[in-house]
Amino acid sequence: MYGAGPREAIAVVGQAAGRELTYRPVPAQQYGEQLTGFGVPLAEAAFLVELFEPLLDGRNAYLSTGVQDVLGRAPRDFADVAREAAGTGVWKS
Repeated sequence: MYGAGPREAIAVVGQAAGRELTYRPVPAQQYGEQLTGFGVPLAEAAFLVELFEPLLDGRNAYLSTGVQDVLGRAPRDFADVAREAAGTGVWKS
């Protein structure tokens, strides 16, 4: 699953949890507006928009060796992690 985006990650979680999940992207500015609508202070919402915008626009979509470098082992497959989490019952409704 290396290099997959949020849509693929949500599909993997849904499969592991045994239910259909749908990823719906929300533009960063709309996210900020929703946050302030929920009572998040404007300055905090603006900070989060500034933080998430470059994370979600694709400019950071590349593979790195961070897990290997920090943990000294190969990264685990996300599908395995999702199945393990689902086995704990964390996503049961």
